[in-house]
Formats: sequence, C-alpha cells, structure tokens
Amino acid sequence: MAHPIHALDSFFYSSMGVYAFQTQCEMLAELGYDGITVAAWGGTPLTDLTLLPSVRDTHGLKVEGLYLVLHEGRNDALVRRIIETVEGVELIELAIQTSVNGTPAILSVIESLLPIAERRGLRIALYPHLHHVTQTTTQVVQMCEHFSHSALGASFNAYHWYASQEGQLEARLDAMKPWLMQVVTSGSALSQLGWGGVATMEPVDRGEIDNFALIAALDRVGYSGSIGVLGWDYGGDIYLKLERCLTTLRDIDRRLERHPAWANFPLK
Repeated sequence: MAHPIHALDSFFYSSMGVYAFQTQCEMLAELGYDGITVAAWGGTPLTDLTLLPSVRDTHGLKVEGLYLVLHEGRNDALVRRIIETVEGVELIELAIQTSVNGTPAILSVIESLLPIAERRGLRIALYPHLHHVTQTTTQVVQMCEHFSHSALGASFNAYHWYASQEGQLEARLDAMKPWLMQVVTSGSALSQLGWGGVATMEPVDRGEIDNFALIAALDRVGYSGSIGVLGWDYGGDIYLKLERCLTTLRDIDRRLERHPAWANFPLK
C-alpha cells in the first residue's frame, strides 16, 4: 500500500545550525512530503509551537506528531503543560530518557497525562529510544498493556529497534500491532562511529537496514499510517538527502504493489 511520508524536523539540524521552521516546511512541501514531526525535546522547543496550527493551510503539510522527551522527576510539569496547551497536532510521541524515582513514578506520570490527552482529543505514542529508560519495543508494549487506554499507544522507530539489536522484527511488530500509532525509519549500520557509539543514522537508501523488508512487514500487520524519515546531523545538502529518501520510500511502495511475493522471506 502507498503510505504518506513525513520527515522529522531533526533532519534539518546539523553541526552548522538549524534551518528555520518556515524553510523546513517549504522544502518538504516542494519535494512532495505529506507531513512533518516537530520536536520539543525536554520542554524547550526549537520551533515556536504556536506556528503548528497554520502548517496545513500554509504549506499543505500535516503535523504528524510532536516529539517530547520526559525526564521523570525533572521536567514532568513542562511536558504536562505542553500537552495541555499545544494546538495543531493530534499525536504526541513521548520518549522517556531518564528517571529520578524509577518505573512506578514513570507510570504515575503517564497516568496523569492520559486524562489530559483524552479530554483534548490527543493520542500519546510511547517512543522506544536507544540509551533511554524505555529503549525497546518490548518495554513500551508492556506499558501500553499496563494501561490499556485508547489514548495510549506506541511508536516504532526502525533505527532504535535496529541499534538496540532487539531483533525479531515480525514478532515485535505483531506485539505492537494493537498499539501502533506511528512509524519512523532511516538507514543504519552497526558501527562504533555511529550515534551513541552503536549505529550510524543515514538516509533510507544507505546502511544495512532493509527498508523494503521493513515496509513489507508493516503492510502485513496492517499498518496504513504515515512513515517518518529520521535524520540527525546529516550535514551536506539536506534537500538532496530528503529527495533521495522520499524517492526511495515511494519506490518501495510501488515495488511491493507490483511484486508482493518478493517480500515473502523469513526475517530475523
């Protein structure tokens, strides 16, 4: 199936600086992307969040998600305030990086956010992230099962799944299926030269992740939502890298439509 494609705004960060949000949206719209995910990190956004409600009318892009990072015991109030007030977005992707008081306190914070999300018509997708408290899809699925709340789900990030070497792609996606709200991918190769000393983060046509096999597996579990392109300090000509990623993902969708049997091979 043909998936909408969005880019994470981290694509536009580099060691030389960060592109203005207006420029980010104009680039993505010109290239033919369907949306963008905006990061607010630990509560301090690089982008003025009051701009989000105008993104669709101004640029024809959907704000696919707002990425937040929880440091339990340190920024709980900031995260809660953003979820209480942000407009122009329907999905919060929540990574849990650190905790002062442990798992019970993390669960308490999530529990306090769910009524807010429900009242405001938002969904919260827990985001597995290498070197975070919630690093694996297994951990976030356990939290989803614990709450079993319609406003709470999970995000699958192929880079962090690959870098954490969790493996068992089909089994992990099957386990996430009832909760899966968002998907992000990239190219990657295991290397000490990569992010966190574990794995490189590359455009989707590079590295060792087989994105053809990944998207085929997502199709098999019935995922029809948008697929995000992850970038981080890529440098160089960002426009060209975005163009390559979009071309690659569109081609994968077309190949799968023409040759669905090509993806019928066992995955580790």
